[in-house]
Order: sequence, then structure tokens, then C-alpha cells
Amino acid sequence: MTAPLSERQLFTLGGFFGHNTGQMDEYNRTNWRDEGTRTDLVYRSKGKDKTYALFGQDEISLFDSLTAYVGLRSDWWETYDGSVFQAGVPDSSFADKSESALSPKTALVYIPLEGTTLRASAGKAFRAPTIVEMYRTWTAPNGITYAGSPDLEPETTKSWDIGAEQALWQGVKVKVAYFENYLENLIYRGMTSATLYENKNVGKAESNGVELEVEQSFGKWLRLFTNFTYTDSEVTENSAKPAIVGKSLTMLPEKLFNAGAEFTEGPYSFSLIGRYVGKAYKNDDNSDYVDGVYGSYDPYFTADAKVSYDVTRYARLSFAVNNLIDEDYYAADKAPGRSWFGELALRF
Repeated sequence: MTAPLSERQLFTLGGFFGHNTGQMDEYNRTNWRDEGTRTDLVYRSKGKDKTYALFGQDEISLFDSLTAYVGLRSDWWETYDGSVFQAGVPDSSFADKSESALSPKTALVYIPLEGTTLRASAGKAFRAPTIVEMYRTWTAPNGITYAGSPDLEPETTKSWDIGAEQALWQGVKVKVAYFENYLENLIYRGMTSATLYENKNVGKAESNGVELEVEQSFGKWLRLFTNFTYTDSEVTENSAKPAIVGKSLTMLPEKLFNAGAEFTEGPYSFSLIGRYVGKAYKNDDNSDYVDGVYGSYDPYFTADAKVSYDVTRYARLSFAVNNLIDEDYYAADKAPGRSWFGELALRF
């Protein structure tokens, strides 16, 4: 809900409610290929959660060229009815948990000249663990077990960023930004042993980086763009596993790069986008430096193409090719090769 408080002030109020229920069952089978041969239940894990949130934002036009944003979000989270059944072992029920948090945010947007925009923001964020992170445990075909943890705590982040956007000649735009994040109780998947990975909380961690983007538009029919993100991350405190202090965060590539073209002419549209994703670590001690094997997160470059035709105002026909160059890489599992898709989208 958005309403003006004055000629130079606009207030937005909103809310959120989320409810999740999860249950994973494992059965024995006399023939692993045939669902109909299922016999005894050997493992079951389940749990539920609820999240309530209320947020407000005040947009204040201080001057014609300067706008301030002040916001506050309140979260209430609870998880309950968590339990695990395993054949031959007494049932385990987990204690209900609840947390609440206030997350403020403020930002300034300054337009000193036509085509020039300067931005700065700072804030705090709250993320509760999901029921999958807390309660789901499973074993991969290679014998490695990935375990949930009902003891997980919500993670919080304090962050700030500054950036600028400059419109240049003939439809060219350049954007640059710098950011820093300070994380507490970051939820990550840590290596306990060679065959066991558990979801855990890092004590403290930091990340910082830069984002660069260049865009060239030729009217409404052609847009060329490229963007690059560099992120440096580091665990700064972990009393449970001091050996990982100074290591990079898991599942976070250091480098990301995208470049593409989008073409539109009448009912026809076409896009070609290339993506580079740098090396990411799976192990919290950053020991998984070997690429091209099951479980690794390889650096890779791939490209996707899509062509569409508006049959009518309400129907669009599309054909897409993902991984156009048939790049061979692993993102934990072996990534799919080149694939084709057809789509008919209806709009009402």
C-alpha cells in the first residue's frame, strides 16, 4: 500500500506471510528401478516453519535533485514439529524455535546533472534457515551424506554500497558500484569429514566487491550490454572450526561476467547472452581445487540464445537453445550439454 504524506513524501507499507511444510521419506525397494517394489520405511525427516513480516518505507524528496529513502522491516520466524525417524533407532523430535529481528535501511539518490545519478545505501538484513537446511538429510550416489541441522540460527547481514550511473552519448550508459557485507551466523554447508557435509553457521564473515556495467541502446530495437562483478570474501571468525578463518566463502564465485544482445523488431525478438562464472569452493577449507570431477564447481563460460514471435497480442511462440556451445563443466553434478526448448506463452 502506497500513499502520499505530502507533496514531497511518499509512504509505502506492506506485509508478508510464509508457511512451509517439508517431509522426506526413504523406503527400501526390492528393485531400485521400480517404484512399485517399495517395502519398509527406513528414514523420515520433517518440519514446518512460519514467517511474518511487516515493512514500511518513507520516500522523501529533500530537493529536486536529492531523494532519501528510510525503511524498516520487522520479521518474526518460528520452526516447529521437526522430527526424524530412522529404522532401528529411537525417534528424535526437535525443540521448537523462534526468532525476531528489526532490519533498518536507508538510501540517498542524488541527480546533480541530467544523465548523472549517484547512489548510496546502508542497511541490515535477516534470513532464517529453511526447513530444507534444517531437516533434510540425504546421501548422494557417491556415498557422500549431506546433513541438515535443526540447530541452525538465522543469519544477519550489515551492508553498505555506493554507486554511480552516467548516461553518455547516443544511448550509452555506464554504471559502477562498490559494496561491502558483514555477515554473522552465515548459513553454509561445511565439510565435517570426507563423506559428510553438514549445514552450519559461520561465526562471522565479510565480503566486498565491485560491479561494472556498460549498456548501448539503439532506439527500441537493439540493446547491447556487458557487466562484471568481482567479489572477495573471507571467513573472519569461527570458534567451532578455526582452520577456515581466512578462507573464502563456499558457493560464492569470485568473478561473474555477462555480455549479450537483445533485438526487437515488430513481432520478432532475439537474444544472445554469454555468461562466465568463476571458480567456487564446495569445501569450507577451500581444498577442492580440482576441476572437472563430480562435486566440483568449475569455472565455465556458456551462451544461451532465444528467438520469439508474437503470434497475436495474447500469444508468443519461442524457441531457445541453452548452452549453445555445448560447454562441458561441473556445478556439483555434471551440467547438461546443449539443450533445445520450445514454448507457447499465453497472456491474459
